Amino acid sequence: MHSNRRTILAMVIMVQALLSVQIAHAWDCVEAHPTINLLAFEHFVAKFKAGHYGDKFINTTIDNQVNFQGLTFGKAPKFESGANAKLVNAAHNFSGWLARGGYDADMPEINMGFRHFYDPVYEPHYLTWQNRSFIPRKKSSFASEEAFFASLQYRADDWNPNFEFGLKDRKIKLQPKIFRPQIDAVTWAFEHEENDHNWLQAKLAYKAAMENNTAAFGKLNRSQMFGKAFRAVGETMHLMADMAQPAHTRADSHSLFEPIEMNVKEKMIRKIMGDRHKNPDFKPVPEFEIASDIELPELMKNLAAFTNRHFFSNDTIFDYEKWHFPRNKKRPYPSPQLSKLKHEAGIFYAWFETVGWVPMAKETGSPFAKVINDNDKYGRKNPHFNVMPNMAEGQAKVLVPLAIFNCAEVIKAFLPSMSVKFDLAPGANGKYRASGELLHNADYDNEWRDIGAIRFNGPGFIQINKNYVKCEFRDGQLLPIEFELKSGDKVALVVRAGGLITASRKISIP
Repeated sequence: MHSNRRTILAMVIMVQALLSVQIAHAWDCVEAHPTINLLAFEHFVAKFKAGHYGDKFINTTIDNQVNFQGLTFGKAPKFESGANAKLVNAAHNFSGWLARGGYDADMPEINMGFRHFYDPVYEPHYLTWQNRSFIPRKKSSFASEEAFFASLQYRADDWNPNFEFGLKDRKIKLQPKIFRPQIDAVTWAFEHEENDHNWLQAKLAYKAAMENNTAAFGKLNRSQMFGKAFRAVGETMHLMADMAQPAHTRADSHSLFEPIEMNVKEKMIRKIMGDRHKNPDFKPVPEFEIASDIELPELMKNLAAFTNRHFFSNDTIFDYEKWHFPRNKKRPYPSPQLSKLKHEAGIFYAWFETVGWVPMAKETGSPFAKVINDNDKYGRKNPHFNVMPNMAEGQAKVLVPLAIFNCAEVIKAFLPSMSVKFDLAPGANGKYRASGELLHNADYDNEWRDIGAIRFNGPGFIQINKNYVKCEFRDGQLLPIEFELKSGDKVALVVRAGGLITASRKISIP
């Protein structure tokens, strides 16, 4: 009788596991990622207004009023590539496109579920298939923990599904580019040629829009190129935020269940953050070392390394002393480890200076990713450990601020440093002749050096007190224009384009 019950229970567990298979996305693209991107934008604006970026944005303000046209997904596609999926027109302001990019980065769902991982500890850095298991020897084989890690020779499986054993080509081709693309998140975010909305494409689209080069992106008009650029920045921010999700830094496909990711939604994010991200001096936990003047790919790797070092994913809990190994049968990571955490009544905690004790894992007695046997019993002879859903908020207090802070750095690196030169000279018949230039200050823009300086083509305006006169720029130069002025007038040259309003100094007419 007991045997039959165990058999039935095992079958129920197996069915539940099969039914719970889902796409492996970090956080949640419907609520979490768009919210993180919006709060990152608000933090960026707070720092911008407080002058935290020095001379990069002198005489410039953020324009979040203008709507830009653009293309996005009509509905969530499963398999289609970005080029083939059905796209629809949309209109959003600057921050709206950033939020939309937070969603679009996970589309098409199947493809993107395998491109958003970066393992900072082991090579290859991309997500590998769980085909070859790590089989540990007896603990007595190693003199110390250091000797154990030094002995690891395991390399994750790069098996190509289009070849049988012996490298015989299969007649029926499978889809390795979808399921085993061999692409890590950093490469995908910044430069991979298959990513239509990577960091490089963001800059190329923005430059083309500022220069009104409508031939650069096929049928896209100027407004749509701005939309594409801002959406691509939002997608880059999505991938940056993924590096604050433990499973995505631990080669863990978490195809069954990841409790932290599944439970961190918009309401929890806003509860954790309140308004503190609107303080220009807001920072994440001090254990994360903030590096200045670091290139974004390195920043993304640093964030991944911090998350990997301080957090378990549910399938990668390891402890040398207990000789407990990851449930996904892959290599263990040196940190964290259960025995090096505070233990209290079966729950293991880590300390973060500005957050306090954060629950990291619990002894549950359940060997499954989705916990079935959860009780207060601990000290079992053969224990199992899980990250629990009720630990989501505690861990998110560390992880979400990290994502927001570093995503704001993406916006700061993207927006170019622009300034306006402006002069007036008396002309005939009491009129004044204006000359000016919209300059892209490349010295402040390390991220733009591979693209080149922007040469603006488009409209501007002469502000005379509270009145405006339209003007035009070609290759960054103000086209000749004359207008009447009187004593006491205050005059400035202003350009409103690409989410920025850049103004010259005001000239007073004697």
